[in-house]
Parts: sequence; structure tokens; C-alpha cells
Amino acid sequence: MKKRILLCSIFLSACLNTFTYAEESAQYFQNKAAQQQLPTADIYLKTKQYDKALSIYKHFAEEGQPIAQYQLGYMYQNGLGLDKDETLSVAYYMKASEQGLPEAQFALGMLYFAGKNVSAGVVDLFNQAAAKNNPLAEYMLGYLYSVGYGVSQNISMALNYYTKSATQGIPEAQYNLGLMYYSGQGVTQDYKKAYDWFSLAAQQNLAKARFMLGLMNNLGQAVQINKTQAFYWYTQAAQQGLAEAQYNLGIMYYNGQGTPPNLNMALSWINKAAAQEMPRAQYLMGYLTYNGIGVPKNGQQAFDWYMQAAKQNFSEAQFAIGYLYHNGLVVSKDDKQAFAWYMLAAKQNLLNAEYMVGLFYQKGMGIPSDAKMAAYWYSKAAEQGMDNSQLLLGLMYAQGEGIPKDYKQAYAWLNLASTSSNEQIRNAAISLRDNLAKAMSPADIEAAKQLSQSYFNKYTSR
Repeated sequence: MKKRILLCSIFLSACLNTFTYAEESAQYFQNKAAQQQLPTADIYLKTKQYDKALSIYKHFAEEGQPIAQYQLGYMYQNGLGLDKDETLSVAYYMKASEQGLPEAQFALGMLYFAGKNVSAGVVDLFNQAAAKNNPLAEYMLGYLYSVGYGVSQNISMALNYYTKSATQGIPEAQYNLGLMYYSGQGVTQDYKKAYDWFSLAAQQNLAKARFMLGLMNNLGQAVQINKTQAFYWYTQAAQQGLAEAQYNLGIMYYNGQGTPPNLNMALSWINKAAAQEMPRAQYLMGYLTYNGIGVPKNGQQAFDWYMQAAKQNFSEAQFAIGYLYHNGLVVSKDDKQAFAWYMLAAKQNLLNAEYMVGLFYQKGMGIPSDAKMAAYWYSKAAEQGMDNSQLLLGLMYAQGEGIPKDYKQAYAWLNLASTSSNEQIRNAAISLRDNLAKAMSPADIEAAKQLSQSYFNKYTSR
């Protein structure tokens, strides 16, 4: 009996081995067939013969081939030969991902990311793919760590993953790595390394990288100033539709830098950038149109351009609208509207706007007069080097208007205004300062001069 049981056990073991061998044999031939037919399906996909590609992918996806599952997920995601279906796309990506295919892990992570669902699971998917040296997953991890999205911000980790991805040739990673070296974010600022990484990305036609090469050649960063090269790179990026490059290219045509001056070309490129809602370009189009430079003078069109830029919080455009309302140009004079626009620009530290807000408060134009607020805004403009504000602030200190009377402060600001290149302001400041000195002791005058020198060092016009 014992011998019979032993024989049965041996027979059962032999059956299991045979079954296992048959399974492995079937898998072997499935893999061989997949190796032969999946490349054909890939060609069908690239040549948009979607029905033929779909037939092959579906067959092998059902047999558990991860590449076929991934490709099927891709087709469902993008609606290639069938209706878009994100649910089925996720399902197929998930099957391939569970088998460890890094492309599927990355694609699945990106679907979740696009849906604003950046959880630990998404980061884990990118980590799994990055562990297999998937360069796109490495790039995404670099991005997540750089901004602290779904993970704690860690610039060192961002640098690490961007470097891995950039080394494998991903242009966006090369560009971002270049930016880190350019700005000194998380690394010692190094224009040479920045330039090298931008160059690699530019070779892959990345417009942003081409723009940065233009900028660095224009400014002489890592290379000697080369306006011709700057013009070349700006042109490359501008032709790809990058608004910043279109604007800078327009400026080079306008100023004749790196190319002969050409007002028509300048206007063409600046207008292209303005059409892409670039506020600086919209403001400049307003300026050119208002003054009739290269285009017929048209106040209403200029106002419209200014308004488009102002609504994007561009301070120079806000100031321009305030100026038009204040002076009744193009629009009816309206000091209340003028003040509102000047204030928006002043809050962004535009010194001309700070001065005008101070003036409006002092004169009570469009708002009740308020000497204290006038002194506050004059002070902000004065500290940015505006000579007229320095003059008026000194006068307010001398008279105790809006601020406590203080002859030392008054003398210091008037002395600073006396260095103005504007003859009228300079003469007024000298006269007021010298009259004020008659009421001051020599010691106070000396202390005021020292205070003025410290202000000169900090607040001379920049």
C-alpha cells in the first residue's frame, strides 16, 4: 500500500511538471509571436493604419503582453482608430504597469497627474518607472520635487532627477536644469553650465531653450556679448511661436541690434507677441500706436492696447491709462479713474505712479486730500530715487505737512534732490535747502549732511 501511494505521488509530480512545461512552452511561443508581430503593429500605428494595429494589439493584450496592453491604452487615451475612453486606457495601462513596464507606469501616473490627482500612488508610479531609468518619469519627479507638488519640496532631489533625465536627452529636463544653474536655484550659479544645457535642449528644437541662448548672447552671460547670435536664437524661437522671443526679436529690429533696423519687421513681431496676450508687447503696441510710430496715430486703438495690458496687471500700462484719464486724452478727463489706475501701478512699486498718487493725495484730485498719505507715497518714490519726490518730501518735512516737522530730514532730502539732473528741480532744492539752513545750527547741518550722504548711497536714482 505504501509502495502504491508512492507511485501515485511520483505520477502526480510528473503530471505537474508536464503542465508547468506546457505553460512555459506556450508562453515561449506567445513571446516569440509577439516579438515578430508587435513591431508590425507599431508600424501600422505610425502610418495611421489603426484597424490593423488594433487587431494585433488586442490579441496580444489578451494574452498578457505588457507592451500590447500599453499600446492599447495609448490608443484608447488618444482616440486612435476608436473612441477615446480614459477608463479603458487606465485599465490597460494598469495591467501593463502591474507587470513592471516603465512606460505604462509613467503613462498611468501622467493620467492621474492630468486629473489633478497627485497622491502618493502617483509619485510611487513615477518612482517605479524612474527606478528602471525611464527619463520622462525622472523628469516628472524633478518637477514635483522642484515645486513641492504631491511631495515635500526638495531642490536637491529635483536637481538629481533633472540631471538623470537631462543626461538621457529629455529637452525639458535639460532646459529646467539649465534654469537652475542660470538662477542659482539649489546650486551655485553657473552660466557656463546653464548655457551648455540650454544648447542641448535647443538642438532638440525647444523654443524656450533657444530663447535663453538668445538672452545670454544678448547680455553676455557665459559668452561674449554677441547681438548677431542673439538675433539668430531669438528668430529661431520666435518662428516657433514663443511670445517672449517674438517681443525681443521685435526690439532688436526696432533698435537695429544684430540686424539692420527695420520698423516694419519690429512692428510685425511685437504685434505677434501682443496677439498672444503678452502684456509688455500690448503696452508697447499702445505706445507706438499712440505716438504714430510705424503705424497711423490712433488714440483709441492705443487706449485699447493699454487696457489689455493693464487688465493683466502690467504696471506701465496702468500708469498710461491713469495719465490719459488725468489729462483728458482719448477719454474724458476723470481724476477718480486716473487715481484708481495710478494706485494699481503704485502698489507694484512703479515710482512714477507712487509720485502721482502722492500728488493726488496732496492736491485732493479725485479723492479727498490727505497730507499724511501724500508724504507716505512721496517717501516710497523718493527712496526709489525720484528727484521730484525727494524735493516735495523735503518740503513736507520742513513745513510739518503730513509728517512731524524735522529740519534734519528736510535738509537731507532737499540736499539729495539738489543733485538732480533736472535744472528746475535742482535749483528749487538748493534754494529751499539754503533757506532752511539759516534756521539750523552748524551741528544740525552737519548731522543732516551725514544723513543726506547715507540717503545718497541708498536712494540715488537707479
